[in-house]
Amino acid sequence: MKQAWAGNHPRAGSSGFARILYWILTPVRLFQTKTSVQLILSYLTVSLLTIALFFGAISLAVIWAPMSNLFNVEEISIDFVLGEQARSYVHWLDPDEIAPVLSGEATTGDLQRDLDARLHRIVAGEVPGFESRLSDDAAPRIAAVALADASGTIVASSDPGWIAAGQTISEFQRPAPREAAATTIALQGQLDPSWNAYYSMSVSMERTAAAYPIITSAGTMAGALILEGNPIGTVVGQSRIQSLRQLATSFLGSLWTLAIPALAISIPFGFWRARSISRRLARMADAADAMASGHLETRIRVRRRDEIGRLADRFNQMAAHIEATEQGRRAFMSNVSHELRTPVSIIQGTVERQLARRAELEPERRAALQLIQTEAMVLTRLVSDLTTLTRVDEQNLRLERHALDIAAIASDTVNGIRDLAWNQSKVSVESLIPPDLPPVFADETRIRQVLSNLLYNSLRHTPAGGLIVLQARLLGDAVQISTSDTGQGIARDALPNVFDRYFQAERGNRHAGGSGLGLSIVKQLVEAHGGTISVESEIGQGTTFRFTLPRADLKPAG
Repeated sequence: MKQAWAGNHPRAGSSGFARILYWILTPVRLFQTKTSVQLILSYLTVSLLTIALFFGAISLAVIWAPMSNLFNVEEISIDFVLGEQARSYVHWLDPDEIAPVLSGEATTGDLQRDLDARLHRIVAGEVPGFESRLSDDAAPRIAAVALADASGTIVASSDPGWIAAGQTISEFQRPAPREAAATTIALQGQLDPSWNAYYSMSVSMERTAAAYPIITSAGTMAGALILEGNPIGTVVGQSRIQSLRQLATSFLGSLWTLAIPALAISIPFGFWRARSISRRLARMADAADAMASGHLETRIRVRRRDEIGRLADRFNQMAAHIEATEQGRRAFMSNVSHELRTPVSIIQGTVERQLARRAELEPERRAALQLIQTEAMVLTRLVSDLTTLTRVDEQNLRLERHALDIAAIASDTVNGIRDLAWNQSKVSVESLIPPDLPPVFADETRIRQVLSNLLYNSLRHTPAGGLIVLQARLLGDAVQISTSDTGQGIARDALPNVFDRYFQAERGNRHAGGSGLGLSIVKQLVEAHGGTISVESEIGQGTTFRFTLPRADLKPAG
């Protein structure tokens, strides 16, 4: 029993009852494990409810007469066949034969009488290929027909009471033939865009009118044939139109009858199913956001084994793998930075002792030792960056914050780099921070590291003869410090990434030991103090970094 519910296929030795139970419970098992089955069954349920309500309303309309009288069905009275009939009648009349009568060139009574007779044959339904009536109780399709010349004057008519010869098309009593004829004559044999055909049609008072241009073999428009049909109800026959009306009434009534109950049932049902699925997806989205924010311990509780459940399970496995990898990376970085400190310190100390005997050294050997000293300093900064980065990632970077004189710290940092900048790159470094600024509330060691990283970053990108300046000013309840250089600048599309770890705008150019970690560390240290950092730069115009630190004199008590 449990085996069948769990979704495992019965083993070879299972009893026949277990196998039968397994197949009986297959729909339940699929519903529990397949999101697609859940959605399909949900939509199928809504459809079945709609169909049931539809047939119920139809049945009610049949057995309860008042139901069929609740709605009015407007007759669709346009006769779409009339336009094609007008085209056929024009060809039957032969445009080249009747063109002289329309133009007034032929005025003999015989031609006029023959033309009138032809029009009466059209009305009577005696033209070969056309039925006069659709059924015994139906009326003829054509009620009246007329011919107009190219100016719109009636030349011949089957019914003078409808329109007489000598009148113009503007004198039609009903708008349908008037509009159809006027459109055809105005188009001068061109397609009517409303119908995408050469004929034009209009309907009024349940009567359809159609007009077709009479074009001779020479391409000249001689006039137009104008037809007006009987009401579609009389053309189809009262018995057939009554059936159509009853069907339409029942159909519309059924739609109205089932609409409200169907919505009342299907909307809450669909909402319940959609909300159930969306909640599970929302929990996964929240977990992904937490992972992206650095909470690698985040996991999702798996309650079902359908596609979403399996996705959550794979997410948990991926998160565990990422967390283990990240822990290994942090441990590796911590060990590497620790193990590098001793050899780097030995190299740096040895070089310094050798350089102390500067007078005894040959110029070539002294230059080599100075190069080693420079590279050892780069390694020292890199080790320091790795250590800081590891502590920030492990969230155990402790800040010993107290009131600091930012002007004094900036001056010390500038003095420490000024000689190196001038001797190696011929770049001037100056601090223009006023001494009367209020103190900042920060960790002195970390702020020195921030300033040092920003200054060294500017030095790597500033050519000989350039200038690097430190400045500061009050900005509300904070002090804003900035470093500006006259260096090569940063491309605009690279600015959003300058604080990303390992990012270097000048890929492939070492620039005196840039590792891509300095600016990332600067950003994290500034934000750890509650400040913000930004960058502005233009190619060839230099770069300015600005960051803020809270004022110590405004720090809340406690």
